[in-house]
Amino acid sequence: MDRLDEPEGRTESEKNVLDDEMEIGGSSEDESRQTNRNGLVEIGGFLCFAVVTYIIYTTIITSAEDVLSATHIPTSSTILCLNSPYFIMTLILPYYIDKVPLMTKAVVSALFFALALVLIALITTPGLRLIGILVASLGLGTAEIGFLSATSLHQDLTIHAFATGTGLGAILGPALYTALTTFMCVHPSTALLFLVFILPLFPLIAWFVTKYSHSRVHNTSQGSNVEYTRIGEESPLDHIHQSLTKEEKIQASKANMYLAVPLFFGLFADYLTMQGIVTTIAFEASPFDPRDHYQYYTMSFWIGELLGRSYGLVLSWGKPDWKVVTEKTWIFSTILMVNLFFLILCSLYRFLPSYVVVMLLTFITGSTEGALYLNSFALAGKDMSPRYKEFSRAFLTIAVQAGVLVAGLNGLWMEPALKEHCTHMIKNTDYCFTRSLHGWNVSTSCLN
Repeated sequence: MDRLDEPEGRTESEKNVLDDEMEIGGSSEDESRQTNRNGLVEIGGFLCFAVVTYIIYTTIITSAEDVLSATHIPTSSTILCLNSPYFIMTLILPYYIDKVPLMTKAVVSALFFALALVLIALITTPGLRLIGILVASLGLGTAEIGFLSATSLHQDLTIHAFATGTGLGAILGPALYTALTTFMCVHPSTALLFLVFILPLFPLIAWFVTKYSHSRVHNTSQGSNVEYTRIGEESPLDHIHQSLTKEEKIQASKANMYLAVPLFFGLFADYLTMQGIVTTIAFEASPFDPRDHYQYYTMSFWIGELLGRSYGLVLSWGKPDWKVVTEKTWIFSTILMVNLFFLILCSLYRFLPSYVVVMLLTFITGSTEGALYLNSFALAGKDMSPRYKEFSRAFLTIAVQAGVLVAGLNGLWMEPALKEHCTHMIKNTDYCFTRSLHGWNVSTSCLN
């Protein structure tokens, strides 16, 4: 091609150099665009992984009172079933998770969740529906441990994207379930079966993330972006794929205890509040029946959790130089414990004037727990190798599940005790429990 305004005295050698520089510049620009595109795919992929996982998880939690309708089984039993197998998995999977491909994690999670939803929806005996929740726990464990730890092998923003996705899924699940069962009068079992249709997204997302991962940008089909390493030097990818030794894993476990302990207490307070305390607080002056109180409490909780888990991604995206995490995670745990004890007093002495106050308190619980979750996992393995981060983040799931399980065990006796205490304080004892005792827990507005 002819070049405009080209100096006449330029030699053929100089022209060739200029051609090479232009070609290199164009190649660098193309690689930069490809890198940006791949980065967006990674961020979007882990965001979607978390959204789908938490839509299913939080919908099952929100449906707890419906699943246990016509029984006096404590609400916390659903939490125990949903987290006991998961807790066992946290004791094993962190040590082997680096050997499991992303696609395998996605497919196994989808299969467990599909089987669980079918069992919960189709089993007619309320107590036996807990079998389906046990299966759901296996899907949750595979998904959260697998996808959360995998963020360590990708850019830093993926952990913020995953945390944001958990918050987004946590609000979408209860919102969809509440809309279907309360406003559209869809039967609860049918609403649960709807979720089966979103499960194929798991392997689809895994395929996109694997195909467009940053680690593959150097292996394009054209071969133009191949990264070379001098003989005797360590490749960056070797550093990523090098597994930790047993001693290194033990050392990493000890190093993350300062995050694990506050996380344990925070999750304990969070789940006991939502699954054993607010289930005993309803108001006769409210415009809806006792069953719907729980739906609104969980909605406000998950809205708060979305805000708590997503602020990191928003700030990091807009202001990359801002510090969005704090090592003082004990502050969040303290707030959650104070909120728990206050709501226990509220249930015992019934001094709150309106359900709106409870919704505000559950919103605070959700936003604080969300911030605790984000800060803990963002700090796990910070400034260390990708494999160290991967193990550290998987290790922290032990604290999460231990806190949830202890909360569930306490809820088994605390919820019945608070409910029994309430029956001696108010005349209309229907408002001592946010559950129907007459078949699948359908809103009374759907019975008219």
